[in-house]
Amino acid sequence: MPTPPPQPTSEQLAALADVILDLAHKLDIRHPKLRDVVPLTGTEVAVIREVHRHPNVTPSQLAAATGLHRSNISTAVRTLETGGLVVREQVPDDARSITLTPTPRAAESVARINAYWVDRLTETPPEALAEAVAALNSLRRIAASLGVD
Repeated sequence: MPTPPPQPTSEQLAALADVILDLAHKLDIRHPKLRDVVPLTGTEVAVIREVHRHPNVTPSQLAAATGLHRSNISTAVRTLETGGLVVREQVPDDARSITLTPTPRAAESVARINAYWVDRLTETPPEALAEAVAALNSLRRIAASLGVD
């Protein structure tokens, strides 16, 4: 039976979180190259990311996936609708339920953000990128295991 890997120290775990936050800050989408992308709050970004990943999501599903309160979801959805990024669609045979779908403008904005991230990341050494890409599955498992608060 293989021996389990050693448990990371508190200092290593704090360093991991610090590096992830530093990287996220350096990939911030409020860069001048993205000035014509609709400016969004953190809540709106969380909502549009989830709608983009899961078209036809309901507000209840959004709340569960993001950990946001339904009132915050409603406010964000109104702003995203006004910005032309999401469309509300009535659920057939259920007049009280809606789903949310990203618009072509949202898809274009997401594509531009992804292109910006690619440009930023390709400024780094190729060996470091290869190591980071190799760690993607582990990072995804960590993110999934933490869930939402």
